[in-house]
Amino acid sequence: MSLRGKAAIVGIGEVPTRRVYPGRSLMGLCAEATALALKDAGLKKEDIDGLVTDGVAAPPQTAEYIGIKPQFATGVAMQGASGATATMVAAAAINGGICNTVLVVMGNSREEGERQGRIAGRGAPGPSVRSEWEEPYGMAPGANTGYGLIYRRHMHEYGTTEEQMAKMAADQRFNAHDNHNAVFNGQPASKEDVLNSRYINEPLKLLESVMPCDGAAALIITSPERAKSISKRPAYILGVGLQQGEANIWQREKFTETPAVDSAKRALAMAGYQPSDIEFAEFYD
Repeated sequence: MSLRGKAAIVGIGEVPTRRVYPGRSLMGLCAEATALALKDAGLKKEDIDGLVTDGVAAPPQTAEYIGIKPQFATGVAMQGASGATATMVAAAAINGGICNTVLVVMGNSREEGERQGRIAGRGAPGPSVRSEWEEPYGMAPGANTGYGLIYRRHMHEYGTTEEQMAKMAADQRFNAHDNHNAVFNGQPASKEDVLNSRYINEPLKLLESVMPCDGAAALIITSPERAKSISKRPAYILGVGLQQGEANIWQREKFTETPAVDSAKRALAMAGYQPSDIEFAEFYD
């Protein structure tokens, strides 16, 4: 089965990412992102009959807070791939005739997470799934411990240098500098700044590590038929792919290869494109 052209993104909403939103709840941030996405699509919340969240923003609470009663609702928990996975699930539900217009929404509130025992970037409460090889001295925020292992292995296999990695981090900071939605908006960092920052999980340094932060984002995804009635030009979903990775990074056959190697191939095949056709690519971290 192919999902090529079977669903379209017709609205987006993003609450600017910040280190913390004092006094803001997860539900409140998600509701704000939803309102922005609905406005962008020219729709009302009554038009929503499907809901997909990342599992942290649980579907029942999210639907109740926003004031919708979807006939399809679920949460996905795929860590950094949750957004893409939720989009795929929404498209599949629409294609299957289960619902017609889906809200995909997720976010984070560090203050609320700390009160409820969640760790920003890790999802719901519960024991860590990582092993003694990745957390011998306690858990690092986000995925920093595992990234340190990947970084070191990449240096071993390919001769990658800390200077090269620091340049990549500086380039990302440059791209974020003029983006008002970025957490590092207006905060430049040079390659030298990155190299001079302290180690978090050697060789990973502070200015190239994952930083917990607050914000929310939402998509409105609908059927091709419904998309034709919306004034703005829709973005049709042409290809999707998913590949589950290991919970423990050291269980991978190859540290320096991610599950995206397989999922990207399937997405491109469904879309009918080759890697050489792609003009813009965005990868998590």
